[in-house]
Amino acid sequence: MARQKSEQVRQAILEAAQLLFVEKGYIATTISMIARSAKTSQSNVYVYFSSKIEIAFAVFDPWMRTKMTELEATVAATPGAEAKVDMLVTGLLNGIAAAPSGHTLTLVQALATAKPTDAYNADLLKWTEERLRVMISAALPASTPDENEALAQALMLAFDGVALRQNLRRAESDGEPPIQAFRRVFHPLIARGLGKEVESR
Repeated sequence: MARQKSEQVRQAILEAAQLLFVEKGYIATTISMIARSAKTSQSNVYVYFSSKIEIAFAVFDPWMRTKMTELEATVAATPGAEAKVDMLVTGLLNGIAAAPSGHTLTLVQALATAKPTDAYNADLLKWTEERLRVMISAALPASTPDENEALAQALMLAFDGVALRQNLRRAESDGEPPIQAFRRVFHPLIARGLGKEVESR
């Protein structure tokens, strides 16, 4: 007979996993450790989640959606194309990808060690890229849908790179090089929207 699920137990598993991911890292954290910390059995963890990567995404997904929604509101409230772009790029790369909470480190480690048999739902990636396309389009009304798509994908690659650098704990992982690079990438589109030539910084 299937075990009845409890939201309280599910939340205990997620809270235990989040603390362990931050303290020990995704790779070193095991399902049995999560079960012990959540005061449940390892077999009971599998009643709620099919794998460790599913737990990682259950922890990461609401955090990422909240952060992206906050960033979108901030970008929308920022006047001027150049300021919007700066807010978008800085907020995404420094504020989210390099966040000290450990969420992005968990994601990078989870994806880097995922096996073909691990269940991976791409809904969050698609949603995040769509939010980026919306923000880029609002900041740069003269840009085309193809340009918005390319820029959103490039920003996601930069996101992964900044998160990886943070994971490696390198001193140069402050996010400034990719931010400066993206300012140069966006600059011609800002100039086009203003209807004039603007010198690259």
